[in-house]
Amino acid sequence: MILLEHDAFTPGTVYEERLILGGTFGGVLNEMVLNEGSNNLLSESVRFKGKFQEAEAVNKNKRMYPFSILDTNVKRLEESLEKGGLVGELDHPTDSIIHFQNASHKVTKLWWEGKTLMGEGFILNTPSGKVLKALLSDDVRVGISSRGVGNGKVNEEGILVIGESYKLITFDAVADPSTNAAFQERLVSRRENAETIPMPEEHNNNVAKNEVSSINRTNNKQLVLACLGGIVHKQVNEIKARLS
Repeated sequence: MILLEHDAFTPGTVYEERLILGGTFGGVLNEMVLNEGSNNLLSESVRFKGKFQEAEAVNKNKRMYPFSILDTNVKRLEESLEKGGLVGELDHPTDSIIHFQNASHKVTKLWWEGKTLMGEGFILNTPSGKVLKALLSDDVRVGISSRGVGNGKVNEEGILVIGESYKLITFDAVADPSTNAAFQERLVSRRENAETIPMPEEHNNNVAKNEVSSINRTNNKQLVLACLGGIVHKQVNEIKARLS
């Protein structure tokens, strides 16, 4: 089973052998040191380096990873990192298996800076890797989130403390949950823009000029008709006088 981001945790509850997704205190690829092979982010390999996770900190999913448990997992993965790297996927899958068809990047190194777990790696030249490069190239915020399997117990504060059986699998590239609010802004339609956005002063002047011109044209037309009507009326009277 998966521990979803908004699971409600009841104090004293024990969760056994669940898929635990890292959540919102992981790193953000856009904020890491990105080293491209050329000026074109899409054409060359892209390496990244920065924060991956933080121990002894409560994340926005109300989970806490003890330092000793994360450190044990980092040491366990050292051989894999040295021999071939740790492959991650684009988006968290629904299981604990690393699917090569969705592989987007490879983590090559993990180390501690205090309680902050740092890492580095590079984006793969795979279909998912190309999608990841394109997202970064277009300034889409992309996060790094851990994926693991294990147990945990909810403490009195409602925080799920990850247990000793936890096994870190990899780090996936995900949409950063902390930026959800950025997508909640209401877009204004063109019609609303036309109704609410004040016109520039120059444009207002043009409108006023057009309105005056329209009034002038109307007044001139009425004046011409009035003059013609008077002339016609005079000529009709003169003709009647001659005929009588």
